[in-house]
Amino acid sequence: MTSGRKKRIMIACVTFETVKVTDPIEYYEINKAHIIHYIRDAGDERSATYRAFYDRVVEIASQRKGIEIVEHNERVSDFSVMLRTVLGIIQQEKASEGDCEIFVNISSGSSEYAAAAAIASMMVPGTIPFSVGTREYTVGNDRIRDLYFVDGMPVGLTKSTFEPRTMPSYAIPLPEEHLVRGLRILHRRNLAKQSVTSGKMIAELKSAGLWYRDTDTGNPDNASKQRQTEAVYYQRDFIGKWVKAGWVERDELKGRYILTPEGVGIIETFYLD
Repeated sequence: MTSGRKKRIMIACVTFETVKVTDPIEYYEINKAHIIHYIRDAGDERSATYRAFYDRVVEIASQRKGIEIVEHNERVSDFSVMLRTVLGIIQQEKASEGDCEIFVNISSGSSEYAAAAAIASMMVPGTIPFSVGTREYTVGNDRIRDLYFVDGMPVGLTKSTFEPRTMPSYAIPLPEEHLVRGLRILHRRNLAKQSVTSGKMIAELKSAGLWYRDTDTGNPDNASKQRQTEAVYYQRDFIGKWVKAGWVERDELKGRYILTPEGVGIIETFYLD
C-alpha cells in the first residue's frame, strides 16, 4: 500500500559547499537528488578537491533512507550548459514521474548554475526554486583549507542553515517547439552548404512534421500557386518569427538567413531529443 504522497525530487550543484545541499534534503524529505558538479581531470589536485566535496555530499545525503542520488558531471561555470542541464532534468522528471514535486536549490554551486537554475525553474510551471541562508560559517581566516575543511573533512563555508525559503516564481514560456526545430534545420543546411530556399526548407519542414498549414491541394495544375502560397506562409510563420526573436539575420553577401549567436544558443539548449 502506498502513502499517496508525491515523489520529491531536488536538483542542486556542488562546488565548495555541503550542508547547503544536504540540509534541504532532510527539510523537504527528498526521495531523489540530482547533484551537479564538474570534474575535468580526476588526476589534478584541484579536481580532487572538488571531488572531495561531492563525495562528502553524497556520503551525508545517503544517510537518508531510500534516497536515490543521480550524478551529473557538467561544466558548472558555463551558463548555457547549466540551463540545458537543469531544464533537461526537470523535463525528464516531469515526463517520467508525472505528478511529482521538483525543488531546485539555487544557493549552492557556481553563480552560473544559480542563475540558470532560477530561469529553468520559471520555465516549467510547478517547479519550486528555493534558497538557503547561512546561519553560521565554519571558519574565518583566509587560508583555503581552513575555510573549507574542518578536522580534515570537507564541510564548506556553511556550518548550519536557516530553513529553506521558496523563491517567487514567474512564468517564462519555452520557445515554440516547431520554431526551434525548424531553426535547427536551417542551421544544419547552412553548415552543410545546402540550399535554404523556401522550397527546400518547406519540404524538410514537412518531412519533419513541423509544417502545420494545410497547403497541399493535391492538384498538379495548382502546383505553382501552391508553391507561392507556401512561400508566403514560410516567410510569415518561420522567417518573420525568427527575425523578430533575434535568432536569425540576413547575410546579404551569401543571400541567405543565418543564425545569430542567440539563435545558436537556442538550438543548443532546447528540444535536443
